[in-house]
Amino acid sequence: MRAWLTAPGERWDLAERPVPEAGAFQVLVRVRAAAVNRADLDEADGSYRPRGTGTDRHVAGSDVTGEVVDVGSDVTGVRIGDRVLAMVEGALAEYVALDHRLVIPVPARLTAEQAAALPSALMTEYDALIRQGGMPPGGSVLITAGTSGVGLIGAEIARWAGAGAVAVTTTRAQAPPELAGRGLRVITGGIGGLRGAVADGLRADLIVDHTGGDWLDELIAATRIGGTIMQVGRLAGRRAALDLDRLALRRVRIVGTTFRTRDDEQRAAIAAAIRRDLSAAVDSGEITPVVARTVPFAEADRAVELLRGGGLVGKVVVLFG
Repeated sequence: MRAWLTAPGERWDLAERPVPEAGAFQVLVRVRAAAVNRADLDEADGSYRPRGTGTDRHVAGSDVTGEVVDVGSDVTGVRIGDRVLAMVEGALAEYVALDHRLVIPVPARLTAEQAAALPSALMTEYDALIRQGGMPPGGSVLITAGTSGVGLIGAEIARWAGAGAVAVTTTRAQAPPELAGRGLRVITGGIGGLRGAVADGLRADLIVDHTGGDWLDELIAATRIGGTIMQVGRLAGRRAALDLDRLALRRVRIVGTTFRTRDDEQRAAIAAAIRRDLSAAVDSGEITPVVARTVPFAEADRAVELLRGGGLVGKVVVLFG
């Protein structure tokens, strides 16, 4: 099979690799599409190392969708022919073998490119909002980097979960048309726009922060007393200077989270919760991914450069022939 290989700080190369075999608890998926994420860009720049890869060259990508073509002897609940999506290392290959507990069924209404935009977005945002963030019913939610593929899904999960108000931030001067009709308050203008919204009374019960850097201190002021900030991403930088007095006065809880230190058991628990709670919402269109751009599999390395260029609303997806 063909696969795109990489290592931290190295370019992507298209190479031939053996087709993996499904272990006893695994399924083998023929890949139809795979999304590219910020982590792929960070790895290309040498600042990120996926779980279990070390410094060795490995198959790139972590968001996959396709059809199950083989199942292990101890697999239950998944059959050959099922369309599935999953967050798993090594997505940019023509075949992927993975723990069957990680797969999520793909609704018939979704195309392959739409389904590929969902895995890490669903896993990350459901975990941050519901499992760890404990979003209060009727509470207010703020999501930074709201035009990213992950942020957009987070906003829709928050609305599904009954948030009283959902706001998203963007560094753009105007709200992009892709956000129209989603029932969101769009805070434009980056940090300056956030400061203005706070001055006008913005306070959120729960903030899902994909930016980090200088944003984090500003977000403390945007949190209700006793509220929570889930620190998920570091788009604006890994280091932050905080006003600790303001943090204490507002009694804000800041929780850092990542999937790099979670094993398959922990990931499987989140996938099971998504199958239970979100399948109907994805099937009905209440939760719908946005695809910004697509590239063919033979040009998958171009997807990283599209991310680097910025200015996209939604996910970049690689389509397999």
